[in-house]
Amino acid sequence: MPLPILPGMPGGTGAGAGVDMLKAAFQSFYKVLKQYGYVPGIEMLAAMDEADRIGADIYYGDVDANDTMRDLKAALNFGMLTRAMATPPPAELAEVLEGIFTGNADAGGTMDSLGDRVEALKTREHARQMTQWMQQSMPEIAAVMIHKRDRIMAENLRKHCAHGKILAVVGLAHVDGIEREWQKLGDNPSLLPRS
Repeated sequence: MPLPILPGMPGGTGAGAGVDMLKAAFQSFYKVLKQYGYVPGIEMLAAMDEADRIGADIYYGDVDANDTMRDLKAALNFGMLTRAMATPPPAELAEVLEGIFTGNADAGGTMDSLGDRVEALKTREHARQMTQWMQQSMPEIAAVMIHKRDRIMAENLRKHCAHGKILAVVGLAHVDGIEREWQKLGDNPSLLPRS
């Protein structure tokens, strides 16, 4: 199922219009997710509260959001957006997404509510499918939104976090990539924490 053009999405041409379209798509998607109980960042807020409660240190290891937006704007082009909209996601993921994007809880007939569809997305397998689809349909965006951030978060965890147990609160779409990047780092001495 290709992504639909959402009502109210700005038109136009060039990267500026592409940024506007992507921004509108993200805003619409997150608005629907929030309506059904998924609040982006809520896990991070809970972790921060718990760290305060027990006196644990907090380290922000992700890429600065302004840098990500700058890189995203540079990566966007009309051809990439056209390809993304024409590339269907995997069938299982498409079924879940269809009900979310259309607001039709009965699409596919396997889930009782739109909230169930949002919950269905919160699995490592669906995050993996979404990441693979993004890599296939929008590799430029995947490089900025996922792969670069996975690498930097893994490096920052290795460089700035002490030996022993650590807790990293990350988006589900980053778990596989951070694990993969962590393994690639091996015992690189420049990325090991200083005692």
